[in-house]
Amino acid sequence: MNGSAMKLSGLLTTLLLFALLAGATNATAETGSITGNVYCDKDKNGTCDCEEGGLAGIDIQIFTRHCGGTPLQTVTTDKKGNFSFQNFEPGAYFIMADLDYVCGGRVPTTARCQQVKLAAGEALVLPPFGYSELGQ
Repeated sequence: MNGSAMKLSGLLTTLLLFALLAGATNATAETGSITGNVYCDKDKNGTCDCEEGGLAGIDIQIFTRHCGGTPLQTVTTDKKGNFSFQNFEPGAYFIMADLDYVCGGRVPTTARCQQVKLAAGEALVLPPFGYSELGQ
């Protein structure tokens, strides 16, 4: 290889590295989040009313194909019933409260499984998950 060919090869290699690094940076910037809440639906009407409190300690799972199977991630609701999935690529996801909790004496008053489509960079807020009081 002569000197000009080596310089051109080096320049092309440098440009390729910059392109790869820029692509990696853009992929991270385009991730989104999915947040939501689980509440105690005291009147069992499927609507979160102001006086109904959030449910703490509930495992929420995220899946790619359907609710069930092996989750991509599991998060737990905080003391106000809030949860959050961070840094997810754009795409379709299924969100569900852990079935062990449902079998623990509460009955769902809203859809138990929510399908969502997350856009690049989106901060998606789900409709709340409602569950009856224990034993009802």
